[in-house]
Amino acid sequence: MTLKFNEKASSVSITTFQGFLATANLHQGLLVDLCAEPGVISRAKLLTYMERHGISPADKDRLIERYCRTSILYEEADFEYSVNPVVVGLVNFYERRGRLTHAGFLRDQIFEIGKLTDTLQQLLFAELPEMDGIIDTVDKIYLVVREVRESGYQHYQACMRAFGDMKRNSGERPIDVRIEELKTVHRRYIEPLRELIDPNAEPVRKMALLRRRMADLGVDAGLLSESVELDIRRARLAIDIQYIDHVLIRHFETLIDTSRALLNSLLEEKSIKDALAACLGDLGGIWENLTADTIVLTGFQASQTAGMDRQGAFFNDVIHGKFIPRPRPLSITLPKEERADHLLLFDDLLLSRMEKDRRIDSWPGFVIREYVAYPPDERLKAIALPLIMANPPFVVRMSEQTFSGDLKEYTVELTDFDIVWEGDNGR
Repeated sequence: MTLKFNEKASSVSITTFQGFLATANLHQGLLVDLCAEPGVISRAKLLTYMERHGISPADKDRLIERYCRTSILYEEADFEYSVNPVVVGLVNFYERRGRLTHAGFLRDQIFEIGKLTDTLQQLLFAELPEMDGIIDTVDKIYLVVREVRESGYQHYQACMRAFGDMKRNSGERPIDVRIEELKTVHRRYIEPLRELIDPNAEPVRKMALLRRRMADLGVDAGLLSESVELDIRRARLAIDIQYIDHVLIRHFETLIDTSRALLNSLLEEKSIKDALAACLGDLGGIWENLTADTIVLTGFQASQTAGMDRQGAFFNDVIHGKFIPRPRPLSITLPKEERADHLLLFDDLLLSRMEKDRRIDSWPGFVIREYVAYPPDERLKAIALPLIMANPPFVVRMSEQTFSGDLKEYTVELTDFDIVWEGDNGR
């Protein structure tokens, strides 16, 4: 058998592939954002993404044509585009995954930071501080802290992506397999982090101690003046410790809560499916129990749809004959509409009182005294009402005295004024 090599076709293929790589490397951030879009992308949205990544208007059309020519974008109907699924898969795998780190490694690294902190403390408070030892210890701490920061953030990103993958692929795997997979991820990558977020745990105390030692080092002008490198490392360490305390630890808390919520959700789903399977597998016995009495519980609130735990408990009770389904129509009491006169001071209420009394001396004092049961905000608006009302049926007469009153949340001080009702003649 003789093989013939088509040199021309191979040359075209290599040229096309090189063009694809060159185009993909032009604006990597733009390509990552486009791959995050779940559906088709309109031309307006595509131009907005390009504007966000600093692409000049003159280059936008040429870049769109180049993306389509290299099959990075597929041009759909009516100026809509979709990203090549192969490109989406590559970007999601290499740009969005992060790097899973065994949580035990992170824990051990933070324990190592604690040991180095103890060593640094001994060197700083020695009778004759050894400069070389302090610099070497700070340098070791800097490297470990930097590794914890970077690997910890990548670990958080990778775990959240893994949770997303489990959710997207939930329909393709049996629930028992999904539960075991989540338990494995939780045991390896998440559970050891629990010790790192406990305020009373040793790693948290050691990080607080390191933060204090860096503060002590920052005020020691004698040591810092002898080594510029030490001052740079100290400033960098302070930033990384701040990030670990206020960002990375919160990420670890989110991972633990998310993993626990996903595991509980899967266990509830498994309970419901097992109960349904048992009911469907013994329909004869289930129908025999329908003659029993239905247990009815009264309550003040009812939800539109029962949660997963309630449904699972319901089917479990059906299996054991404790709760027999017998649907009954729901009856509700319609809400009764009432005016909120006991909470809000409406304009018509204030005007009717003015019309009734005809003259009210010291309107601010009258409001505070007569409407003491109303919230401070409402009384404050009632005091200001005569001053801001357009074409009022009354006259505001200013006095030369200053009024001062207490509304609990506010202290009112203004020029006192009276209200004289004139009805339609005053308009």
